[in-house]
Amino acid sequence: MAKTTKTVFVCNECGCESAKWMGKCPACNSWNTFVEQKIDKITENGVKKLKTRNEPKLLNSYKGQDVSRTSTGFGELDRVLGGGLVKGSLILLGGEPGIGKSTLILELCDKIKGEGKVLYVSGEESAEQIKLRADRLKIHNDDILFLGETDIGVINEQIEEITPKLVIIDSIQTMYSDELSSAARKCKPSKRNNSSDYENM
Repeated sequence: MAKTTKTVFVCNECGCESAKWMGKCPACNSWNTFVEQKIDKITENGVKKLKTRNEPKLLNSYKGQDVSRTSTGFGELDRVLGGGLVKGSLILLGGEPGIGKSTLILELCDKIKGEGKVLYVSGEESAEQIKLRADRLKIHNDDILFLGETDIGVINEQIEEITPKLVIIDSIQTMYSDELSSAARKCKPSKRNNSSDYENM
């Protein structure tokens, strides 16, 4: 097995790679975030494989950056999130079935009205069920889009096309990918309105 080493520069903020050092990342527009990394190129039976080798650096050599946050419209929720939603972040909302997760999420979608489109993806409830809840909460927001889907590939295509401000996945345990084996693919939502009830296919 032959092994050679080459150098690339990787952005600490978004992971963008470049063959040379750059002052500003073209992907996330962050300044001075490119660091040098060595990549081992391993050749086995004529097939080249790349293996990234990260090296430890002094924590004090990094510069902390403040991030802008979007208010959820709920003071207590903003406090829990450290001041609001951070662009590009992922938040997992957990709790017992029936505790009000979907209701809170729908109210959150309405609270950020005017900030941009919101894509509500549901793998459990139908559009009619979500609309009934919205009517009960007196939510009539044209910025909220509904997608009933469990295929991550299809969802990702819609996200890239719509470029929403916020994406809601309700719930993550019902999602699956053709590229990954997943238990969620072997079950389907129960007819009962309960986020923890599933029936085997």
